[in-house]
Amino acid sequence: MIADLQHTLRTRYGRPHPVRQLLLSGRLTKEQLQWWARNQFHEFRNIHRFFGVRYQKCPVPEMRRALLENMVEEEGEDLFGGKYPSHAELWVRFAEGLGIARADILNYQPLPGVRAGLEMYVQLVQQSHWAVAIGTGLVFEGEGPKRMREEREALEKHYSCIPSSALEFFRAHEYHDEGHGNTVIDVIKKYCMEEHLQGEMREAVKSRTDI
Repeated sequence: MIADLQHTLRTRYGRPHPVRQLLLSGRLTKEQLQWWARNQFHEFRNIHRFFGVRYQKCPVPEMRRALLENMVEEEGEDLFGGKYPSHAELWVRFAEGLGIARADILNYQPLPGVRAGLEMYVQLVQQSHWAVAIGTGLVFEGEGPKRMREEREALEKHYSCIPSSALEFFRAHEYHDEGHGNTVIDVIKKYCMEEHLQGEMREAVKSRTDI
């Protein structure tokens, strides 16, 4: 099942988004980087909307604990003595490192397609079986550490004007996301083995990649 889903990801999501390709090769201008940062922030500031649904729907205590740990990291592990503030705050600091004023990114209205994509994913999570809702995280969290490392290294290599301290968002995800990916895989293996759930899982992963 996992191999099948990973194959789906490779075939439907095999090439990076065009903006990410430009980022990794250092071909984005500073203004384009700022545009990217402003629009990406919409998901990070609203991540509680689908994380909360996953948690609320999950009937398995040990899985809820893993989800709660993930939510704490997103909302700020510094609340409990950890290293990092909320990931949304780390992204704001990244934007500031690009020369965007804090008030600018906090008040920015993202593109309609960005807003629609978030609403579509929230709806997908709301309508899915609880294990499928968690399993859709395989799309990003499964490759999260690698993706974040590549982006950080590209920013360090091609955009030396960005302070190193502004890249903590990427370092935080390099550190945390490997465990999240393992949790997602465990949920799929334990709770998505029934034939109808396997079918729902495949369709949900396809929908998430399309979004």
